[in-house]
Amino acid sequence: MLMQSTKAFIFKERRQASLIWLWGVLGTLMFFLLVDFLTTFTLLSEISYLSDLLFCLIPIYYFFTLFLSYPAYGSDLGASIPIFFQFIGQMAVLLIFLSFWGVYSIFMTTDYQENTFNLIQGVPSFFTEESKLDYPNDAELIHISRRKWGANGSTNIIFRVSDINSFGRKAFEKYKFTNPVMDFPSLGRNRLGERNGNVLLPPFCMGTKFVDVKPRYFKITREVTDPEDFCGERDALFTQIKRETEIGIIMVILPKEKLVWLNSTGWF
Repeated sequence: MLMQSTKAFIFKERRQASLIWLWGVLGTLMFFLLVDFLTTFTLLSEISYLSDLLFCLIPIYYFFTLFLSYPAYGSDLGASIPIFFQFIGQMAVLLIFLSFWGVYSIFMTTDYQENTFNLIQGVPSFFTEESKLDYPNDAELIHISRRKWGANGSTNIIFRVSDINSFGRKAFEKYKFTNPVMDFPSLGRNRLGERNGNVLLPPFCMGTKFVDVKPRYFKITREVTDPEDFCGERDALFTQIKRETEIGIIMVILPKEKLVWLNSTGWF
């Protein structure tokens, strides 16, 4: 019964203006969902410029349907009035849909990505912005990841520094450090998290190489790689760079392993 009703609705005879209005709305919505799917679940998500280009095609399609309205309404000045109301109607429908889609994508989705090209490119500037320290010239990037859990998210950077003492002196001048033993996710006698550090932790040292996430509409599996020389008991130097209601930033230095870990978390 539902299939027959849907088929009858699609193939119902309509005047040209109504048909253009219908596909101006439905076509734009379908095109938007297709682009969003392609740029989220396929290899296109790794190519930032191509993803941006595909999203630019959505308003082009939208205004193309309005352009097709001119022959349907006529070419005189009076045709501008129904075209204007069609523009307002299509825009209202799209805004209502995008409002619900925006709330869903912000609060109802999860994701985890590590060591992607886009994340790697932003490491030096992100580290400097969050820590107020220069990214070392001799730094060897070990890990970069971004985790999303609903409206909350965290970014984790781990790099190795050959001259860890020089980096440490600069960090000590700016921040006060404690000297606990870290066995991730534990730090000293406490477990890192929202109460201790005010951070959203990455899925490290869990004995698994995969994590299930739902970045949009379907549940998928992302690969997880434990950073080298990070798990297990380690002598650590810990500092809380920033702790606010909506922001938590911590930095951990592992002197023996010559590793630096920065976690920056944003809470809703």
